[in-house]
Amino acid sequence: MKKAIIYTRTAVPDTTSNKKQEQICLRFARENDFEVVRIYTDNGFSGMNARRSAFRQIMASRTSKDWDIVIIYDCARLFRKTRCFIKYLKILRQAGKDIFPVAGAFGDLPACLLPYLEF
Repeated sequence: MKKAIIYTRTAVPDTTSNKKQEQICLRFARENDFEVVRIYTDNGFSGMNARRSAFRQIMASRTSKDWDIVIIYDCARLFRKTRCFIKYLKILRQAGKDIFPVAGAFGDLPACLLPYLEF
């Protein structure tokens, strides 16, 4: 069983939206036999940059053997900028980690970037 962490983020302070993201991601994890070992939340932080506490904790733990995959509601929860999303996806993959967006898969990214996102 793969170990997963969940990451939720909202740009405005809104715990209701983060909780909804969390519930959807937890259901996905259960249905796909992922063991959720931790949930990270950035509440009231923009997805335009990496200056987010929970996101930084995830990146700092990327070499840990405690988890294998980051489950997110959609790609925009991680980054609003496609270039930044790809940059951090590559960093995580170099550490043997992966990202799985539950809603819409990678549909919100341009098709030319899909080769970078193969599982």
